[in-house]
Amino acid sequence: MSFLESLIQADQQLLIYLNNFGSQPFDAYWLFVTKPTNWIPLFLFWLFLLIKNYSWRKGLFLFLFICIMAGLSDVLVNIIKYATTRPRPCWQDGVLEQIRILKCSRSFSFVSGHATTSTAVTTFVYLLFRKKYKWTILFYIYPLLFAYSRIYMGKHYPGDILCGYTLGVVEAVLYLKLAKYLTNKWFDKNHVK
Repeated sequence: MSFLESLIQADQQLLIYLNNFGSQPFDAYWLFVTKPTNWIPLFLFWLFLLIKNYSWRKGLFLFLFICIMAGLSDVLVNIIKYATTRPRPCWQDGVLEQIRILKCSRSFSFVSGHATTSTAVTTFVYLLFRKKYKWTILFYIYPLLFAYSRIYMGKHYPGDILCGYTLGVVEAVLYLKLAKYLTNKWFDKNHVK
């Protein structure tokens, strides 16, 4: 067995282990957590922080920038998914028989869009505010719960999630550099620190 095959097998076993912690009384909670629109209050809070700290124009620009980043992140995730074509666990023979499946979809599994995009936007916001507000580290509860919901439902392997987290951090760092450049160019020299 090759190293890659061993890694895939370990990923499958970890999914089966984590997924089987699920039980019917918690299903409604995780179905709520996994729906992006249920996180709108958090996104509105981020908008409030941006406007409070950067003025209406700059705050709205940064919020729109984050929305564009999220959209482009989703495009990148889909390119990766169709390049790697890893089956989702909920339709992978040998795995689907051993897990609880709440929801499934026919798109591919690697990488997790939920993990990638939620980590990218959270890291972007965290990096903007970490020096001013120490509690912003709590924002990471969002991608942790959001991405774990995919394991709970049987839609993603832990490896999909971990690689999504990594990709999201890389995206956030790169997009923040671009945001600093644009805000310094269009607004003022000391806007995003």
